Amino acid sequence: MSFEGMPGHDLINVVRDLEPVAAVRDQEAAERRRAYPEIVGVGPPEFGCAEQAGGAWRILSLGALEPYEARIDLSVHLRDIAGDHEPAVREDMLRLADALEQGALEQGGLERAARERADRNECAAGPLRFRIVRVLGFARFGDDGPEPARVTDGEDGPLREFAIDPAAPVGPADAALRLELLGLVPAEGTVPDELRREALSAVKAHPGVVLLPPEFTVLEDRDGQWRPVTGGIGPQDARDSLAHYFRVLLPKAGPEDCGPPPSPGELAEYAEAADRIDADGGVEFVACGRRFRIVHVIRMIRVGPDGPEPARPSDDDP
Repeated sequence: MSFEGMPGHDLINVVRDLEPVAAVRDQEAAERRRAYPEIVGVGPPEFGCAEQAGGAWRILSLGALEPYEARIDLSVHLRDIAGDHEPAVREDMLRLADALEQGALEQGGLERAARERADRNECAAGPLRFRIVRVLGFARFGDDGPEPARVTDGEDGPLREFAIDPAAPVGPADAALRLELLGLVPAEGTVPDELRREALSAVKAHPGVVLLPPEFTVLEDRDGQWRPVTGGIGPQDARDSLAHYFRVLLPKAGPEDCGPPPSPGELAEYAEAADRIDADGGVEFVACGRRFRIVHVIRMIRVGPDGPEPARPSDDDP
């Protein structure tokens, strides 16, 4: 069965007359762009599964560390919805779920293995097409470090049923951000040449960008080097994770740098910091001389004439 393409994949539909809440968010985004002008990649890509029904794509799930994990999520989804379809489509969905869960490549050389892996990153059953998709995260940086969570950031929960619509109207600040991200690839010398060539190819094959709802990570300032500690799907979820780190994880595991475990006095200070997080909220916290910040992470997915970008050949995949 043939499927529709993605019209408007290379368009940015800018509107100035936004509804009031969206206008406030766009204004804050513009202010943060001036205060935090640099965009830096945050962590490895994450993976999810998307579905195309008719001409519309939507994200079914996101947050997998590897394409293989996203395929397992897709297999679960196929089993969940199989009963809603006619027998022939139901059989196709269950067969695909079995194939996705098997996960093992047949022997036959690297070229065949790569081809079969690509085949498992896209499949179809009846009127529906499914794809394992790739999402990248970025943070803005300024003179004082990474951009903290914004006043207008909400607690949206896990990303499900999100429409991948590059032609949807956006405000000027989001349009400017998409322009910044369009051609963003690793600088020469920062990654192996093969990975950079792959990134450049992805820009050509998927020249559009769609912004996803942000997520939030807790970074620690270690002598000007910001390192991840924990995170969450919203600012409050990230704060709760940091409080849990202070109260529960530090007493059990000790510091990450393999130094001496926290003293009883330090553990008490961490516990007090967790209490302050619970009571006051906020975006930056200090405990035992350590500085932590709740950081706003921009998420984007590339799109092209055939839809969202799938996992790349170099993506780690057991």
